[in-house]
Amino acid sequence: MMFIELFVPHGSVAPEGIRHMAERLGDVAALTEGEEMHDGWRRVMDSLNQVVVHEPRVWAVDLRALAHDTAPRYVVRFHVPAPWRKAMSPDLVAYATRVVSEVETDPERPYREPVVQVQIVGVTEGSLGLYGEPVDSERLVELIGEPYRRDLAEGRAVRDPLCGVIVPLNDDTVTLDWEGTTHGFCCSGCREEFLRKKDKEAARS
Repeated sequence: MMFIELFVPHGSVAPEGIRHMAERLGDVAALTEGEEMHDGWRRVMDSLNQVVVHEPRVWAVDLRALAHDTAPRYVVRFHVPAPWRKAMSPDLVAYATRVVSEVETDPERPYREPVVQVQIVGVTEGSLGLYGEPVDSERLVELIGEPYRRDLAEGRAVRDPLCGVIVPLNDDTVTLDWEGTTHGFCCSGCREEFLRKKDKEAARS
């Protein structure tokens, strides 16, 4: 679902710090902190997330190459499906900055100086390939819900009316009774957006 690149000037961060950032950036459980996530979804999303680290030997800032003893700079680039980019950006920017602060000697530095640049790149629909063919955001949603397809057919799961992912019905499921129908949502954010849309529709009529 996400291809993540971490850029750090060569030799400016110890190998254990690099490994920590790479593992944390790809950690779906940490990224979705505070939101319940079903095991099936997590397995699929973890399998689709990849993190690559680049350590360029030359890194120039303010028209000057950084010296080896200069405090490090960072660029974190997330490649996500274009339709999801705007909604994901605030959480990804906050999360990437927090991950970098965990390896910094001064954890407040990334919030005080412009040393962490986070880029959220939207991958155009049809420009991502899996299983030997182009895959759009709707197909990715289908892949995330795949572990619960049988549950959907047998009435133990529903489809999120906002994002379309298959949601297993259990005690942890975010639900909403609306006009006689029980809807299930992948997260509280989808539930809130569903309610906002319904309120807008009601205001227009």
